[in-house]
Amino acid sequence: MTRPPFAVLKLPLLLVLAALLLAAGGIGWGHSQAEDAAAALQQQRAALNQARQQLDRSRQQQQLMTAHLADYQALVARGFVGAEDRLAWIEAVQLANRDAGLYGLNYRLMPRTASPPALAQTLPLGQTRMTLSLPLLVETDLTRFLDALKARAPGVVRVQGCRLSRPDNAPFEAANRPHLQAECDVLWFTVATATEGRHE
Repeated sequence: MTRPPFAVLKLPLLLVLAALLLAAGGIGWGHSQAEDAAAALQQQRAALNQARQQLDRSRQQQQLMTAHLADYQALVARGFVGAEDRLAWIEAVQLANRDAGLYGLNYRLMPRTASPPALAQTLPLGQTRMTLSLPLLVETDLTRFLDALKARAPGVVRVQGCRLSRPDNAPFEAANRPHLQAECDVLWFTVATATEGRHE
């Protein structure tokens, strides 16, 4: 039995071994590159999906704004959105008093305050209290005044409550002179715009 010539095969075996090592290294490097490429592709797909979702949200918001732009402009024109129009409120109560054929009134406006969160529903909703004091001949004068105010009121207004009293305690006479006094608390509501909120 003859021994294989290891001396002669030494170089080819080393070359085969080096080739195997290089091949294994190449396979490992290729596998690593494939994994990196797959991760990068996954990242790009996630970014693309996120961009598509953002685009869809933007389109939906644009459609929503387009659909409700006329309603928003109507609220702005009515005085509900934007700065308080106190002069218009005062004019409305004075005209309502005249329309109801009453005998004058006094008013007091308070500073604007934030509406309760349950009412505001995450809107920047403010409310301004106006206290009205007006003389009445009979109780139905108050109903006529409140109806006239509802017809004249710019913006959104709510009567919080009224109190009737007879300040002179005189007996009723069939004279055209008021013997009743009404005091009403009225709330005017406004929604602040973003620019108005920055100035406050």
